[in-house]
Amino acid sequence: MKKQKVTENIKITRDVPVSMRDGTILYADIYRPDDQEKYPVLLLRTPYNKSDAQTMNYAHPIWYAKNGYVVIVQDTRGRWKSEGTFDPYKAEGQDGYDTVEWAAHLPDVEPKVGMYGFSYAAAVQLLTAAERPPHLKCIVPAMIGSDGYNGHVYKHGAFALALNLSWTLFVSQDEAFRRGKWDWLREISFNTAAIQSLYHYLPLKDVPAVKEELTPFYQKWLEHHVRDEYWDRYSMQDHYEKINVPVLHIGGWYDIFIDGTIENFQGIKKYADAKAASEQYLFIAPWYHMPWSRYVGELDFGEHARNRIDEIQLSWFNRWLKDEENEWCQKKPVKYFLMGSNEWREASQWPPPNTINTNYYLHSSYKANSINGDGKLSIHLPEKEASDIFVYHPSIPVPALGGRSGADPVLTPMGPKNQLPIEARNDVLVYTSDILEEDVSVVGDIKVILYASTTAEDTDFVVKLIDVHPNGNAYNVAEGIIRASFRNSLERQEPVPASQVIKYEINAGAIANVFKKGHSIRLDITSSLFPTFDRNPNRLVKPGSATAADFIAATQTIYHGGRYPSHVILPIVKEQR
Repeated sequence: MKKQKVTENIKITRDVPVSMRDGTILYADIYRPDDQEKYPVLLLRTPYNKSDAQTMNYAHPIWYAKNGYVVIVQDTRGRWKSEGTFDPYKAEGQDGYDTVEWAAHLPDVEPKVGMYGFSYAAAVQLLTAAERPPHLKCIVPAMIGSDGYNGHVYKHGAFALALNLSWTLFVSQDEAFRRGKWDWLREISFNTAAIQSLYHYLPLKDVPAVKEELTPFYQKWLEHHVRDEYWDRYSMQDHYEKINVPVLHIGGWYDIFIDGTIENFQGIKKYADAKAASEQYLFIAPWYHMPWSRYVGELDFGEHARNRIDEIQLSWFNRWLKDEENEWCQKKPVKYFLMGSNEWREASQWPPPNTINTNYYLHSSYKANSINGDGKLSIHLPEKEASDIFVYHPSIPVPALGGRSGADPVLTPMGPKNQLPIEARNDVLVYTSDILEEDVSVVGDIKVILYASTTAEDTDFVVKLIDVHPNGNAYNVAEGIIRASFRNSLERQEPVPASQVIKYEINAGAIANVFKKGHSIRLDITSSLFPTFDRNPNRLVKPGSATAADFIAATQTIYHGGRYPSHVILPIVKEQR
């Protein structure tokens, strides 16, 4: 094992030009130990300003340089100081390849390159790895999905409004600055600060401060509201078999991309060659998109949930770039944070073995509307029971309290929050288990089988899994949505037959949570999760074109007796100490 040294003297070279194969010049900052030794390279390619280097979540590049690396942080094409036009994801694979190979041939470096970064900078890594640059040895993509359409811009047909609008405005600020559009920059900054009001603006294609000249992709996202060929460039799924390097996939239980992060891990293990498949690792913390901390939303997940990603990454890079014999040589491929017990667990796969899918059925005697109703959740199959009815009107949507959005928790709904304020509404159905007599560990993918009818030609159904604490506070654990017209396919919409009972399978995502003894398990059902997702007008209207004039009320009926046993499937695992 090579002995690792720490150096205090760091040399910084800024705005180093890097020529891409088409002649476009991208600019990078280089941090290196100021001595005569050769060191491997860590590369971060970001659209969010190389001077910042994603220090919201990571240590400064100087920290990594002090630990024996040449750290290169580059502005991606068309962003900040780099030349070219920003067209999300389009050129990142080739630009990443060119930058990796340029870095490996710098004087006084050891020609081994690792990459890190979260969100867009994580997608950059996967797209680069798919191009197979010879000197790329490992990557650490954090908080990124597997498909640009489903689980990113849309979720089962619903437009991810909060993430998409806040990100578009954020990106457009640099675009306005680069073009000297100072009046636009002021308008964009003002509207970003007032984004909670902006979410209500209709139609979405005409939102103030979204300038098509600056961010044409936003309009294209709205136009391509089904999963068509436009979305292929955004898909990581199409590249799994091309990945041939070790990958540490980092996710967060309250991140919008958690399901895609897991899918990337599983997909590469399945489709890549045997060597690369054996070098895939999954690390899931209880965090949202940013910042990473033990404090998430309204909960403190304890000392074990502190952000130690820099130490983890350093160990990872030492393993693959410096041949250090360390924990990664024997480590199990999956490490996840078990919320509730607030401890880490390791597993040989995801979901862990010995998980038993258990059905929890919906019940009510007279009505399940709000916490004033009598909705129950139990493992007992219902017999004849009356259905539950509520009305959804898009002009008064149910607000998203916390949850799995993305970007900034100040701008978008993220994290665990007490759901009681919305559970007081009659347009939210509430089904609660008896108080638990023992801990119930739920680890895996949550699915809800819902038998429902609607009076509208299109509508949404939203489900939310809740952990009810002994004091009555109810904290969201997972959530899912389905746009009814996409019930059979993401490639086409189909109107919903009026008042016909239809079976919906709603994916509420992956979780790892212990519902503790004395707690209860709850399932909420409604028809909006705003502004995490756009409001369905209850008509077959494109999301970018809908206005308040399109809004109509929909009467929703949820069935849970006889032939229609609506239920949530919980993957329960017996804890092994």
